[in-house]
Amino acid sequence: MPRPAMLPRPIRVLLLLGGLGLGLSPAPLRAQQVLVDDPTSVPRGAAQLEAWHSVEESWMAPALRVHPTLELAAGAAFLATGIEDRRTVEYSAEGKLLLRPGSAHRIGVTAVGGVGVRQLGVPRDRPASVYGYGIVSQDLGASLTAYQNVGWVNEENGPHELTWGARLDWSPLDRATLIGEVYGEGRSNPSLQAVLRTVLLPDRIEMDVSVTRGGSVDGRSTWATLGFTFMSAPLYP
Repeated sequence: MPRPAMLPRPIRVLLLLGGLGLGLSPAPLRAQQVLVDDPTSVPRGAAQLEAWHSVEESWMAPALRVHPTLELAAGAAFLATGIEDRRTVEYSAEGKLLLRPGSAHRIGVTAVGGVGVRQLGVPRDRPASVYGYGIVSQDLGASLTAYQNVGWVNEENGPHELTWGARLDWSPLDRATLIGEVYGEGRSNPSLQAVLRTVLLPDRIEMDVSVTRGGSVDGRSTWATLGFTFMSAPLYP
């Protein structure tokens, strides 16, 4: 499939959005409010900006569909350190190859790869984290869609770990979707999350309210997160 003639312009837009993300607040390793990913996040030729906040973390994650089969994202996250009024920042960059976009097929297939960096400007032999995962989606009919993620992550000075997740979306109304998901990493206990997604402005603004149960057996906790997704009009045909 030929590359769009205006490809350089979307790339410049992505870099601008990435700069906004790094300067304001957003996304570490696979940082998404809905952790189980879907095959197509950004409409063709468009850009989007996700921003969300919970008790211990805040993010802003810009992404851009630079080609019919490729999405790019960059962002940063502010994470609580346990010390009063102090937070650490993590940065990430990610690419999503749309092998079979879920928006155009009953079964969608996508491959994702990314890196995370904890401090910019500090020499390192390698990124703080490297990860990759595959995504499969199925349109089940009756307003139901299922998603599965399976992949791997390697943290700096840590072992290689398996990552996995499963998610089910139900859209009983045009502007409302209920999402349930379970996900985990390595031998850690799985986390559970329920999300209510509402469309505030069709094709432009969505709001997610989620409740998550996660953590170790001895320290499991429950927390809520509020997030928004802002989507642009197509930047090129």
